[in-house]
Formats: sequence, structure tokens, C-alpha cells
Amino acid sequence: MSTAPEMGPAEEHALRLIVMRSERDLDTHEMRCVPCRTPGVICGTGANIAATNKNAKLALGITE
Repeated sequence: MSTAPEMGPAEEHALRLIVMRSERDLDTHEMRCVPCRTPGVICGTGANIAATNKNAKLALGITE
């Protein structure tokens, strides 16, 4: 059982902005980062951006 309060429109909007921003940030990072361009490899920064995006999507109930 979740003890978190209901998400209001402002919180939902903020999370959607995080999702959009982190997707752009990850795309930009992957273009510049040699390890992240290597298949099967991701650096710490790329992993952090991806985790932020995943957490925001989970909070919004978005599944891929």
C-alpha cells in the first residue's frame, strides 16, 4: 500500500517535463560519449539519465 499523496496536475506536468528533458539529454549524451556509442556499454552518466527517465515514467504510469 502506497503512502504517497495523490499526484496533482502540477506534479504530473513536472514529471512529464522530466521525461521529455531526460530523453533529449540521453540522446545528446549518447552522441558525444564514446562508451555509450559502443553496443552493450553505458557509462555512469548515461545510466543516471536513463534511471531518472525510468523513475519519472513509472511515477506517471507510462510503460514501454
